[in-house]
Amino acid sequence: MRYFLGMNDSRARLAAMMPDAFPVFFDRRNPYEGQLRVMPEIVRGRHMLFAAPTASGKTEAAVCPLFQRHLSFRRSTLSTVYVAPTKALVNDLYERLVAYLGARYPNVVARYTGDRHELKSTEGVFCCLVTPEALDSLQLRRPEALSGVRAVVVDEIHLLHGQPRGQQLRHVIDRIRQSSKSPRSTRDGFHVVGMTATLDNMNEVARIWLGDDAEVISHGSPREIDLQLIHIPADAHADPNRVRARYLAQWIEKANLEKTLVFANSRNAAHALAAHLHRELDGKRWPVHLHFGPLTATHREHVEKEMRESRFGVCVATATLEIGIDIGDIDAIVLGDLPLTVSGFLQRVGRGNRRSGLCRVIAFRGSDDDERIARALVDCGMRGELDDSHEYDRPSVHFQQVLSLCWRATRKDQDLTTDRLVAEAGTSGHDEVVRDMLTTGCLSDLRGALVPADRLLDEGDAGRIHTVIRGQPGSTAVDLRTGEAAIRDADRGSVGGAVYFGGSMRRLTVGADGGTYLADKMPRSNALARIRATSGAMAMSRSIVWGLARQIDQDPSRWKLEGATLITWGGVPFNTLLAALLMRQLPGRQLHVSVESVSGPLSLVGISIEGIQQLADQAEQANDLPLSVAEKFANPTRFIGELSRQLSAVEKRRSIPWPSFRRWLTRVGGIDVQ
Repeated sequence: MRYFLGMNDSRARLAAMMPDAFPVFFDRRNPYEGQLRVMPEIVRGRHMLFAAPTASGKTEAAVCPLFQRHLSFRRSTLSTVYVAPTKALVNDLYERLVAYLGARYPNVVARYTGDRHELKSTEGVFCCLVTPEALDSLQLRRPEALSGVRAVVVDEIHLLHGQPRGQQLRHVIDRIRQSSKSPRSTRDGFHVVGMTATLDNMNEVARIWLGDDAEVISHGSPREIDLQLIHIPADAHADPNRVRARYLAQWIEKANLEKTLVFANSRNAAHALAAHLHRELDGKRWPVHLHFGPLTATHREHVEKEMRESRFGVCVATATLEIGIDIGDIDAIVLGDLPLTVSGFLQRVGRGNRRSGLCRVIAFRGSDDDERIARALVDCGMRGELDDSHEYDRPSVHFQQVLSLCWRATRKDQDLTTDRLVAEAGTSGHDEVVRDMLTTGCLSDLRGALVPADRLLDEGDAGRIHTVIRGQPGSTAVDLRTGEAAIRDADRGSVGGAVYFGGSMRRLTVGADGGTYLADKMPRSNALARIRATSGAMAMSRSIVWGLARQIDQDPSRWKLEGATLITWGGVPFNTLLAALLMRQLPGRQLHVSVESVSGPLSLVGISIEGIQQLADQAEQANDLPLSVAEKFANPTRFIGELSRQLSAVEKRRSIPWPSFRRWLTRVGGIDVQ
């Protein structure tokens, strides 16, 4: 392993740290100095959380030293697993790493997702790119394929932290660590590398994901944001997506940019914006593309290719394109809907103008509130004021892990005892859930062997136990032009409506066989078919609410008591918890919650920050807030309905964000009484 850290040129110094086979590894990147700090630590096998802006070369900063270790320890089989949160990002990273490594080292990079099972053999493979769910399936069904793994890279941790998928992934990493073979060298330790762009409280994140001895390196600063507002008339009777599409099309023609990326907050909003933009720009130089989850992988990849290779284009997307997928250089980012988190905002604007230090961002202004929120987002982004997060232990995720291991053992005719379960899982933290599953009948104890109920065995046989995401995919509509699957989750209740697919408007129809199809014949009505939603509405983050306060020259760290209203600038989640605490002193009374305030008969109680802190301590210790309150914070997983009523209640109460609520209170300077 060679280091030439005395050189002045960053590119030369990075190249010097790589094996002789990598003289051009970074030809397509402009590395940050932060990479020079993180790479030697990864080469030494340190647990490392690397935080840097989008498009700063974090992937290369991690993969390069890990390949150095792979060669230095003369590993002959798969040694590194690289986890990305979406299939699209896996595909993008795969193309990049194959371009870097393939010429000199063919077949050293593989990918394994729900769409692509390309890890046929681990011999000669250095790195396998996976999604969390695919990694769960791979470790469960082919554990021997991962027995030589010595490093796990988790990309875009901010999209997983505080989410059920993140907890699931950490359990899977424990399983991989537990089942890995002893290396030939004692210096060849197992280590985890995390990468993120936007996360607060980095030390706590590193401890949860990587362990107490993890090192955190942050580098880079926010790029300048050039916000431009498109003014649209406030018309309560008009379809807002149609109106936005009309004015956006006019802006695109006037600005004469080549490529524009438009983000929407929901599937149906993205579909509507794309359909209306297509009608507005039909015959112009900008083809309109739609990129969202219901599209099959083939069509999403086609959209990515078209945007990457064509000179002109407009792509409307949901969060599927928030992370670093290469779709070419984007001239402007359009916020079709204003994101409700700072993280989402930074992810979206970070996709544009990557070759410059200036992000060009376009938003719609239909009211003063729209402008204030847009400017609050920019303010938070430039200040580095990020969203509150809450990570907690979910019994329903433990349920998924226990079910997976018990299913595998049963289908292999192996007796999985409780002790053996602990050994395979790498943790004893599943005990509470095992007892619950035995009580509810989800598991049976057959002479010491843990066996799932028949219906759960069937779920495992069907491959439906590798995810904790709630809900089931809907039926897939087939394209009658090609006979191929086209789009999932179209609402059969909107049959006859229009679907924007592949650059043209199609009609959703039902065939004689009961299947759904996309037909060429358009309906007389322009009504759009509906796409099934996957989650409920998200609350605006507390950080944005503070940004809103600053837009009207208010200090969000000072509360104001104005008669029956306490203005806190806490956002709906924190104000909901605050109201629940105050109502403990107001039996039979109700308080009303908004983004900015809590209101009601507040004159009946004494209010102070210290008093609220004491109420929070008492409520957390007693763990007795009404379940109806706790449910408002929960992020339900697929298996929460399998838990007993008692354990389900435990999970919901754990979702109450006590740590971040207390951090908020410590930032409040006092209460001004008007």
